[in-house]
Amino acid sequence: MSWNEKAFKLLDSKLGAKTFTAEEAINLLRKEKGFSAGTTYRVIHDLVETGKLVKLGRGLYRFPKTITISVNDAFRITDSVSVMVIPKVDETARRALLSRGIKFMITGPSLLYPFVHHFPRRMIHIMYVIKGGGENAMEALKEARLRCLLRPSRNEISLALNEFPERDLFVIRESSDIEGEVDGVAVLERALVDTYFEATRRRIPFPPEEFGRIATNIFATRKVSISHLLMLAGRRGIRSELRTIIEKLLPDLELSGAHTTNEHVESVLAGIASKER
Repeated sequence: MSWNEKAFKLLDSKLGAKTFTAEEAINLLRKEKGFSAGTTYRVIHDLVETGKLVKLGRGLYRFPKTITISVNDAFRITDSVSVMVIPKVDETARRALLSRGIKFMITGPSLLYPFVHHFPRRMIHIMYVIKGGGENAMEALKEARLRCLLRPSRNEISLALNEFPERDLFVIRESSDIEGEVDGVAVLERALVDTYFEATRRRIPFPPEEFGRIATNIFATRKVSISHLLMLAGRRGIRSELRTIIEKLLPDLELSGAHTTNEHVESVLAGIASKER
């Protein structure tokens, strides 16, 4: 275990139950680990950058403890006050995979559709399962009478949707990164990152412009953890793209670090602009 990880565990165990100051962290790590104030500030900086620690204000921090509140198994609330409405079909899929002990995460457009004005007749449900678990997940969903495809291309998804226009479709992808979920359901920030990536990289037939309109609604009505969002985006190599989009959605916010404006970002910005008109 690295010194940074040891510091994280100590801070979490001693100060994780409350909001704390940088001075409290400095005193604790100096006493328990012999760290200097400069070293502690570096630890705090790294924890904030990776989303493991939330900065509330100047010298004020807290650990983002996950809280799960269920109402008829339909709503989940995280520490960032991100409320996820889980469609019934996603809950059916969640229970099917839990019964098999599969490590998974439901994410993507189906979790963001509550922010669309007109609810669609069918949805694309994205499910990431741990590598090697794809076949098992597909069997579980089929037993639950859910339509699914394992590792499909965009064209294969389009063909399946055209063949059965009234039925939803689960897209199963194997991944080693299933971070940012609660009980198998992605938190809001993770659902945003995955939907952006899947749409702009043309992995699913979902317009990037529509993502822009959805993101506009979300940022106007929900509290989004920017640090957590950027941390998750960094894991997919799209942090600089998301910085540009976030600053468009929150004009008063200036984010440090590289910004990218490419064809993917431009298509999303077009959707944001259409929503603003």
